[in-house]
Amino acid sequence: MIPHSRPTLGTEEKKACADVIDSLHLAQGRKVEEFEKAFCAFTGRRHAVAVSSGTAALHLTLVALGVGQKHQVIIPSYNCAAILQPIVALRAKPVFADIDPEDFNISAADTARKIEKNTGAAVIPHLFGRAADMDKFTKLHIPLIEDGTQALGAKAGKKKVGCFGVASIFSFYATKMITTGEGGMVVTDSKKMADRVRDLRDYDKKETFRPRTNSKMTDLEAAMGLVQLAKLSGFIQKRRSIAARYAEVFGNAPVEIPRDASSRDHVYFRYVVRVKGRKALAWVKALNKGGIEAKPPIFKPLHRYLNRADSSFPETAKAMAEAVSLPIFPAMTNEQFDCVRSECLRLLTDAGAKSYVAI
Repeated sequence: MIPHSRPTLGTEEKKACADVIDSLHLAQGRKVEEFEKAFCAFTGRRHAVAVSSGTAALHLTLVALGVGQKHQVIIPSYNCAAILQPIVALRAKPVFADIDPEDFNISAADTARKIEKNTGAAVIPHLFGRAADMDKFTKLHIPLIEDGTQALGAKAGKKKVGCFGVASIFSFYATKMITTGEGGMVVTDSKKMADRVRDLRDYDKKETFRPRTNSKMTDLEAAMGLVQLAKLSGFIQKRRSIAARYAEVFGNAPVEIPRDASSRDHVYFRYVVRVKGRKALAWVKALNKGGIEAKPPIFKPLHRYLNRADSSFPETAKAMAEAVSLPIFPAMTNEQFDCVRSECLRLLTDAGAKSYVAI
């Protein structure tokens, strides 16, 4: 089975981790501080706080903002459950927004319609690697938490993803743009917020007691992160090269492919196509049968977990029916790509779309 995604690791990561093991300092220490400084330099933010996961990054950021049971938090329904969990844990009210059909990102117009006096924040993920239109969101005058995980290295206008909002969060899970195995980061220009998140991530050796967590990153993870961050530009170049080959495969076929734009570029964390007039699940099953691990890009829209009607989120429901995520990762070989290409061409040909396909 050709995997949908996988980490791209080499001897450099092995050596970095071995050096930490040899130092006998495995927990949070100097490597974490070094990674935080490198991440600040990369994103252009003033402060960075490394944590144990992207979910922890969002949780601690919401707490630092003072979000609680009196507040609502606006999030896209078309996303994984990780962004819903911290909101529910804080007893705040999740308010779901629909997506922009052009890029699958949360709709600024629908977000604006959902704003109330008690809106504590809106979480803006850059989905699948395409930068969201942040200019529209910054005009909403509410606290924005940017989730740059899937578009690390992309730009929205002249600014890098990670530069917007009161804070930006990132996950470094195994198959993200860069990985530390598990891990996350909060970046912000506010020293007050950074200090608050830093205080919240560790419960030990405090003069006063308040609810805190054990959300630290280890030096082992940070050592891997430093190597991965240095490789990111190469990863992005490879992802864009694979995306260009996919674009050639589909040509003028009745399949809508992801697009780049000079104002909001794409780093192709995922290669998500829309199968016009067809059911995405049928494509996924057919590709899986052919040895290709294609997937629905979102397992389940968040509004369905809370029994909200699809009719309130028409673009999300449409994406669930049409969108298919094809394998893409920096270590993908030419042979693997050719296998995916052949299966996609077979599907299109079987569907009577042969004349549309760029062979």
